[in-house]
Amino acid sequence: MRRIPCLVSGICVFIAAHSAFAQTDLERATARDAANNGRAAFDAGKYEKAIDYLSRAEQLVHSPTHLLFMARAQAKLGRLVAAHETYLKITRESLASNAPKAFVTAQAAAEQEQDALDERLPSVTVVLQGATTAPDIKVEMDGTALSPAMIGIPLPADPGEHVFKATGPTIASDPVTVKLAEAGKQTVTLKLRSTGAAPPAVAAKPKTNEQPAVGTAAAVVATATPSGATSSAPPSGAEVADGPKGHGPGLMIASFVSFGVAAASAGVGTYFLLKASSTRNDSDKLYEQCTLASGDTGMCTDMELQDQILSKDNEADHQTKVGIVGLVGSGVGLLAGLTFLIADVSRGNGSASHPTPHVTPVFGFQSVGVVGTF
Repeated sequence: MRRIPCLVSGICVFIAAHSAFAQTDLERATARDAANNGRAAFDAGKYEKAIDYLSRAEQLVHSPTHLLFMARAQAKLGRLVAAHETYLKITRESLASNAPKAFVTAQAAAEQEQDALDERLPSVTVVLQGATTAPDIKVEMDGTALSPAMIGIPLPADPGEHVFKATGPTIASDPVTVKLAEAGKQTVTLKLRSTGAAPPAVAAKPKTNEQPAVGTAAAVVATATPSGATSSAPPSGAEVADGPKGHGPGLMIASFVSFGVAAASAGVGTYFLLKASSTRNDSDKLYEQCTLASGDTGMCTDMELQDQILSKDNEADHQTKVGIVGLVGSGVGLLAGLTFLIADVSRGNGSASHPTPHVTPVFGFQSVGVVGTF
């Protein structure tokens, strides 16, 4: 008796339905206000406050413009390493061909500003001198432990004072303070010396002659026959097939319902994708209007238009996600319908030597599908 598992769409079709509805209108409105407050704080020179507002806006709704002003504020505060990493997030992001022009402009600005920032970024090289082969040496920079892979190579650092020290079970170094200037390159040498402490004792591994217990992995259930031989018996409550089951209409109805769901999902997905394209075009037109009104700066500075552009972009992203979910749902419905149809045909041709075909829906986290045998 042969059982053939059948899984819809390979094994399961994963859909990110939760992400399509993750951003509510309240979250998008809050992100827009936080971004506006962050830019206002940046213009007023309140860079810490600007970073706080912009980071909150980015947590709610992703936008390269949020990251751009965050990087600028970090650079103003002298946090060049953090600013460098924020600029990298912007420049390394792969923008879609239909991405908003505000995103494209922010990425281009980040590339230019990152080059200028890299010229200002200082570096420091930490070198150990003495018992460098001693185990468990911990090197710290401003109280933060450095990975052993970072020792002996230039480390990007912010301008200003930094304190370095090394410690171990039996050795240590005196703290060394250095002051880094912008674009400066320095080497810090930590001289290791013995602390006089005894090395930690290593507990001896106890010996044992005990043999590991051998356990059984499975048991065989058998029943005695009158002649004294044994034969395998089905467990209590097991169903014994005595012939093919009746050929009912259930699977055929499920097949038609699945095809109907597939058609409806395809219609919904197509509608929202077309709607997203139209909304994105509206956003681009508003951005062109804003940049023309701003003169030669090439940047959109009208706060009211910025709000409208961001709202249109968020709406287009939401519509795109719903459209994708609709198309994926259409594929799931189509494959489920085919599976039910095949199972129905196989069921009609069943015999006493084959199990009754059946199909069971399976629902999991971010996945949906059906599993059956026939």
